[in-house]
Formats: sequence, C-alpha cells, structure tokens
Amino acid sequence: MSLAPNLLAQRVQEAASLAKIAMLKEVMLTPKPGLVDQNNNGSHEDMDLQTFLTSIEAINPYLQPFIEAGISHPNTPKECFKELRSIGIECEKSMFSATKGVNTHKGMIFSLAVILGSFGQILKTQKLITSSLLHNQIKTLCADLMDQDFAKVSKNPSSGERFYKLYGNGGIRQEAQNGYPTLFSISLPTFSHYLKFGEDIALKMSLLVLMQNLQDSTLWARGAEDGLNYVQHYAKKFNGEPKNISKFLKKMDEDLIIRYLSPGGSADLLAMTYLIHGLIANS
Repeated sequence: MSLAPNLLAQRVQEAASLAKIAMLKEVMLTPKPGLVDQNNNGSHEDMDLQTFLTSIEAINPYLQPFIEAGISHPNTPKECFKELRSIGIECEKSMFSATKGVNTHKGMIFSLAVILGSFGQILKTQKLITSSLLHNQIKTLCADLMDQDFAKVSKNPSSGERFYKLYGNGGIRQEAQNGYPTLFSISLPTFSHYLKFGEDIALKMSLLVLMQNLQDSTLWARGAEDGLNYVQHYAKKFNGEPKNISKFLKKMDEDLIIRYLSPGGSADLLAMTYLIHGLIANS
C-alpha cells in the first residue's frame, strides 16, 4: 500500500537526515584503525576530521534527490540507476570542490546512491521496509553493474578497476551487484546484536567484522594483496569481551598507521550499516 503524499515526503526527509547522521557517526567513531577519527588522521596526510565534516555538508543536499530518484523509477531499474549515477557525479563534484580535491567520500557516495535509491523504489509502493526487501531491491537495481563498468578500459583506471583486472574481484561494485552481502549477512546482524552494549560498542564490533571479511579495494590500493590480508588477519585476532574492543582498535590503529594502511571500504559500509539499520527500524 502506497503512502499518502505528506507521509511520503516526511519519510524521505527522515531517511535523508538519517543518512547524514550515519556519515557523522562513522567519522566521529574513535578509535578507528588507519582511519580519520577524533584522535588522529589515521594513515592519511591530506585529510583530517574537519575535511570530513566539510565533505558531509557538501554531500548532504544530494541525499534527498537520491531517494526521490528511486521514487520516480520504482519499476525501471536501469533508468533509476542512470539517474542515480547522474546525481552522484554532481555530488562528487560538490565534494571535491568543498575538500579542495581530497577524496573523502567517493566510495560512500556510490553506496548512498544505491541504498537510498533502492529505499525510494520500495517506499513508492509500500510502507514497510525490511532487510530482505532492501537487499533484493539493491540486487535488482545493480544487476550487470560489473559488466557495464568493467567492459571498457579506462585511461586512468581506479583502484577498483585495477583490483578487478588483477584478481577478478569487483570490490564495492561486486558488493552492490550482489546486494551488499557483507553488510546484510555480517555487519548488520553484528550491529543489531551488540546494541545491547551501547551504540559505540555496536559500531566498533561492526567495523571489526567488516575489516575481517570485506574485500576492501581501498586497502588493496595502498598495500596490495599483502596489505589486505594483513588487516583481515589482524582484525581476526580479537577474541575478547566487547568492552575491550576500543583498546584493541587503538593498538591496531597504531600498527596500520605505521604500515600506511587504511580500510576505507570498511568505513563506508559501517556508515551504511547504521543507515540500513535505521531505515528498517523506522519503517
């Protein structure tokens, strides 16, 4: 059953606000191994906490249009994806302009477009948003994404394109085409489970499982296959009580900074974990 226009507009505004909060929750979470947080700049010399806050403000005006694109194309995924990509390109331009060329959120903009667009497609026709519905809607929206994006050879290939060429792994595009299985099957259940210990611990435990499982092309770009494997194996060393997770992440942060490694893909999906949890809880 479709929502009344006033309720639909309210849900759109609430979801866009939640997406901004999700980005803020991710960057403010401290400590985060190799990532910008309130303690340090992680393994980054060209960005700090203020750079991320500035970037989030630049991205914010595009969050509602992502949802509205889904509402406009509830049953035409190719047309919807085309519009989302167009909005995403403008969003990237705004981000780069605000950060003076620093790439703070390019990967996250892609996931925001896909997830918020899929949310809008579902919201057009019914009120209730479930994990299964959103997972399947994303798969429909992103069907054949890797074939489309990797069929042509770029003059200046991204780290994701090089990752795919060398290892046959599509990185975030593969995650999206498969409906973000790492998110829906691993980090989202982890976040929900550990919320009983508080939001801070739930976020940190979710980041930990993402670093353990995600084929993070951002890590690969800095440390190649050895760097990716190192972070995954390091993250798997934690087997203590949830209350000790901050101590573990702080030590891991020091180690990754020395090695110039940064699990940016895991950070992106951490924000998306928070976002999707909220979208489902608020439906």
